[in-house]
Amino acid sequence: MTTTHRRAYKEIRLQQLRSICATARQGSLVGAAKELGVSQPAVWEQVRALEREFGAPLIEAHGLGCRLTEAGTLLVELADPVVTAADSLKRAFQERRAQVVSRLTIAATQRILVEDLREVIPRFIAAHPQARLRFLERPTGQVSAAVESGEADIGVASDHEPESPWLRVVPAYHLDVILLTRPDHPLARKRSIQLRDLLKYPLVNAADSFARPELARQLSDLGVFRVEPRTIEAASSVAVRHFVQLGLGIGMVLGRMTQQGRPALHEHSLSRQFGRAGINLVWRKGVLPTTTAREFADVVQRLLGDPT
Repeated sequence: MTTTHRRAYKEIRLQQLRSICATARQGSLVGAAKELGVSQPAVWEQVRALEREFGAPLIEAHGLGCRLTEAGTLLVELADPVVTAADSLKRAFQERRAQVVSRLTIAATQRILVEDLREVIPRFIAAHPQARLRFLERPTGQVSAAVESGEADIGVASDHEPESPWLRVVPAYHLDVILLTRPDHPLARKRSIQLRDLLKYPLVNAADSFARPELARQLSDLGVFRVEPRTIEAASSVAVRHFVQLGLGIGMVLGRMTQQGRPALHEHSLSRQFGRAGINLVWRKGVLPTTTAREFADVVQRLLGDPT
């Protein structure tokens, strides 16, 4: 390629070709400017730039407007397919992109997947029908490790996950400490519950089942685990709910009061006494999150994040 050709390649702009093609269609610079949404002098400058580049007049006055010269007709014949293809590129790109299947692997505990994300997942899939989600169920304390190892693209994890210099942690939402009883239980009729009220009824939770160690210590110091008869010691929130529903004691779980509303159980927030639990989004540092991962994180924070 000669120096002249390289210079021409760099100096010819798509907007210049749009201007000459629009002028040909409209028969005037004014009409071309209106079609392109620019000023008439701007169109004239674009056409003049092409005339300087190709060393030939491209338009000439005609009536109240203008018409193409022989050189202008040749240029428009060559340029029109280029302009048409370029103008359709964005639409074609968006259509093809919508057809591309994007895969996202998410690590979380079973409780987070089943309870916290039960509204997030269908909402995200409805907005991103081409997305394919894969879930890695990990116990509390092992979600971040799945992200750090590269098994998962993103983690939704408790704020008690082990810290790592290789991970970026972003606060996402909070959970309440919820007391569970049967609807006919004496505690269900109390508007305000004091911690000493918990000492009257056996707790179905196992002492080592709490994701928040400080909560387990508080309950232990209070003496809750010594209340008899403790015939059941359950670990998962699903099991705790089940045994409370059977009338075998009271239970405590982490959850969102706004997402519960299960008629078989009465729920009362104890967050004032025990504080709330934080849930974070976990990413690998130095790895640029995919568009799908960022959009999933946005849905999580929009639906579950604390109101500002």
